[in-house]
Amino acid sequence: MEIVLDHVSFTYQAGTPFAGDGLKDVSVTIPDGSYTAIIGQTGSGKSTLLQHLNALLKPTQGTVRIGDRVITPQTSNKNLKPLRAKVGLVFQFAENQLFEETVEKDVAFGPKNFGVPAAEAMERAHHALTLVGIGPEYYQHSPFDLSGGQMRRVAIAGVLAMTPELLILDEPTAGLDPKGRKELMTLFEQLHQEQGIGIVLVTHQMEDVANYAEHVLVMAGGQVIKQGSPAAIFADPDWLHAHHLGLPQAARFARLVQAQGLPLPAPLPLTEKALAHALLPLLHPGKGQSDE
Repeated sequence: MEIVLDHVSFTYQAGTPFAGDGLKDVSVTIPDGSYTAIIGQTGSGKSTLLQHLNALLKPTQGTVRIGDRVITPQTSNKNLKPLRAKVGLVFQFAENQLFEETVEKDVAFGPKNFGVPAAEAMERAHHALTLVGIGPEYYQHSPFDLSGGQMRRVAIAGVLAMTPELLILDEPTAGLDPKGRKELMTLFEQLHQEQGIGIVLVTHQMEDVANYAEHVLVMAGGQVIKQGSPAAIFADPDWLHAHHLGLPQAARFARLVQAQGLPLPAPLPLTEKALAHALLPLLHPGKGQSDE
C-alpha cells in the first residue's frame, strides 16, 4: 500500500492560544511494500507524521493518500475504520494497551471489534501469536503474567491479527534489553520478507536503520529535511552531527580506523558484516571477500 503526503501541514490545537506546528509542508511517498525508517530528534515531528499514515490525525493543510483513499482536512471520521485495519500502528510501549483476561482474547479483540466472526477472530489471533513466537501454552494465561518482552509480542500480535498491509512501529524496542531488541527487529524483518508487510519504523537506533531499512526520512522541526537510502543518509557524518544524529557503530569504528591512517574503501561500511569485509584485506593481505 503506497502512502503519499502532498504538502501536509498539521497544527495542534489550531485556532487557540496554544496552537503549535506539528508538521510543516511535508511531501513524501512511502512506497508500497517498502521498509522505511524515520529518524530525528525528539520533537521533530516523527510521531505526528506516523499518526497521519493511518488517519488517526488529519492534515490541517494538504492531502494524504493512503492506497486509494484521500484524506483531507474536510474528511469525515466516518468510514475510516477499514483503513485503520490495513495500516497497523504499534505505539511505543505497546504492552500498555493490553487489557483482556487472557492472551488469546486480547489478540482476538481487534478483529471481533471490526466485525469478524468470533471463530475467525480466534483463528487470526492464534496465527498472529504464532508469527510473534507466542505458543499455545500461553493462550489462556493473563497477558499481565508474561515477561515484558512477551507482553510486547502479544500487543504486536493484536495488530497483526487485523492482517495489515503496512505496519507502523513507533520506537518498538524501547526499554528492551539487547537480546529482546534483536529478537523483535528480526521478527519485523521476517514479517517484511516472508509476509510481504510494509514497515515504517521510527527509531533512534542507527544500527537498525543500517541493517534493515531500504529508505530513510530525516525529520527536524516538523519537516522532512533529507531522504534517501541508508548509504546516502550516512554518507555525510558532518551533516549528521550538525543535526544531532549519529552514525551506526560499524561506521564509527571505520572512521577510527581511517584516522589511524589505514585505507578503507568508500563508502563507509554501515553494518558489522560490511565492516568485516572491508577490514579483511587489511588484516590478511591477499584475502578478499571471496575467501569467506
